[in-house]
Amino acid sequence: MTTTATSTRALKEELLRADRGELRRWLAEGRAVMPRALEGFAYRGTSLGLPRLVERLTWKSFEKCFWRHPENGRLFGWNVRLHQDGLDAPSRPKTMRRGAPVTTWHYEVLEAAAAPLPASWPTDLAHGLVIDYARVQNPMLDTVRLVKDPLVDVGDGSGELLLGVSLLLLPGLCIETPTFFLLERSHPIDYVPPCMLLSGEPPAQHLLPFERRLAEQIFDAIIATDGALPRLDELDHAGFWRALEGASAPHTALGLRATVHALNLAPLLLSGVRRPLAALPRAARAECLERLSRSPRYALRQLVATAKILACFATFEHDAVRTRLGGDDATSGEDHACAA
Repeated sequence: MTTTATSTRALKEELLRADRGELRRWLAEGRAVMPRALEGFAYRGTSLGLPRLVERLTWKSFEKCFWRHPENGRLFGWNVRLHQDGLDAPSRPKTMRRGAPVTTWHYEVLEAAAAPLPASWPTDLAHGLVIDYARVQNPMLDTVRLVKDPLVDVGDGSGELLLGVSLLLLPGLCIETPTFFLLERSHPIDYVPPCMLLSGEPPAQHLLPFERRLAEQIFDAIIATDGALPRLDELDHAGFWRALEGASAPHTALGLRATVHALNLAPLLLSGVRRPLAALPRAARAECLERLSRSPRYALRQLVATAKILACFATFEHDAVRTRLGGDDATSGEDHACAA
């Protein structure tokens, strides 16, 4: 197939109408993707070939970002969840409480010397790239870690228009999923998730994003303020986590993770509480932690005491907090956490 005389818009319309057999042919005949053409850009993604019911339950539109790590030179990326406003509507990312976009399914982009493919495919895709979700911070039990996405250029070779498919890799098997997708270059990246700043596969002591959120909920409940200090859930703790994970010894990994999960589940041991800590309102979380701090069980009291120490570090690494208390704000938060 040639795209020489076909506009990008017309090509997109053709791909939106294509069935899975046609999409396979486009993928097999696509050009090599130059990694340098991707890095630093966000791409508007459109799912192709999915039944309408599946589209309603998942995403029709999404965003994929490609970013090269400044220290190790590896090409990473992530998905951004978008509001499903329609194919022709501008991209509108879903956001978290602090305004950062909701990112998920992080990945590394690798050159495909020989991407494994289902036996029914007409050719290999050794000329393309592969998006690999198993090499970065995704939850250990998330099935996306079994997925790899071959990616080729179906435009003019500039990296403006890309086509990919999701393959499920199981021991001895490579299964084509119904998920083909089109990527259109959209805009330069304006946000990098904090977890991407960690180089590659996280060391054991690094908490996964959802575990950090659990920890921050615990810290916020411990340092419950009456307005005298900023609320912890309104502050950005990326600097605290970088300092803690960079300075702590590897053998602290298991204890840090176990403390977070144990405190999240500990309220189930209390009379009158039927939910984990993360499912409770903020005031109820604070009350549960106070009750746990007075528990006759020594282990529970120690868990709360450990969380209190970390909550203090997370609070006072912020210049705004130290300034509010009249302290010296000249030293950076990361220096405070490392010194502690």
